[in-house]
Order: sequence, then structure tokens, then C-alpha cells
Amino acid sequence: MQTIDHITNRVTACTTTGLIIGASLATFKAMPLPQTTITMASSFALASTACFIPERIFYHASFYIKPRKWTPQDEDSDSNGLEKEDQIRLFASHGLGGAAGGGIVGGLFKGKPLPGIMMMTPIMLGVAYGELKLEEYKKKRIKELRLERAGN
Repeated sequence: MQTIDHITNRVTACTTTGLIIGASLATFKAMPLPQTTITMASSFALASTACFIPERIFYHASFYIKPRKWTPQDEDSDSNGLEKEDQIRLFASHGLGGAAGGGIVGGLFKGKPLPGIMMMTPIMLGVAYGELKLEEYKKKRIKELRLERAGN
């Protein structure tokens, strides 16, 4: 269920972004508001689904190629981020997911996969960077809360 939640959160965020951009575009260009908003949100939902599902498939498949060395101390580690191997795994899965999803999106929207690949791969690598920073922030914040709780 964690994988489905992961995909759902990202697709929902992208769809919401599409709603906001669609409404803004319709307002500023005097286009029909409902049609433009729904079309833009649907396009964002389709594109994000096409990218994030393959990304998760590549991510989980990478554990079969190179298993993670996990120890019980990993959850209690004092490091502020992911290990180097996990960072590479995250960027690789997002890059491959962007290429696969971009090929699908480019094929559907333009009839040519390459423009979709060229657009979606850097976007997905940017998402990987954001996820990495979010994970570092979460670990740092949890460490702060543990120290705060131990101090009381």
C-alpha cells in the first residue's frame, strides 16, 4: 500500500497543479474556464501517472538487481539523509520513469516519443531532487523531536 500511496500523493499534487495552471491560463487568456481547467488537470494527471507508475516499477525492480544492505540500526541512524546508494537508486528510477513516461506522453500528445522524453526526464530528475531534500528534512526533524523529547 505504501507504493500506491506514494503514486497517489504525487499524481494528486500534479493534478491540483494542473487545475491551478488551467484556471490561471483560462483567466488570463479569456478562454472558457471549465473546459480549460478540466483539460489541463486531465493532462497533468495523465502525464504524472505515465511517469510515476514506471518510476515505482523501476525503483522496486532495482532491489532485485542490487539488494539493499539493511540492518536494524538503519532506522535509528543519525545520518541526515539517504545513503549514497539510495540516492543513486532514487535518481536512476526517476530518470528511467521520466524516460518511459515521457515516451508514452510524447506518443499520445505529439505522436513522437522523443519530445516527451526530453521534457519529462529532467522534470522527473527535479522531482527526485525534491524528494531527496524532503527525506533529509524529515530525518532532521525527527532527530530534533527525539532530542527535544529526551530533554524534557
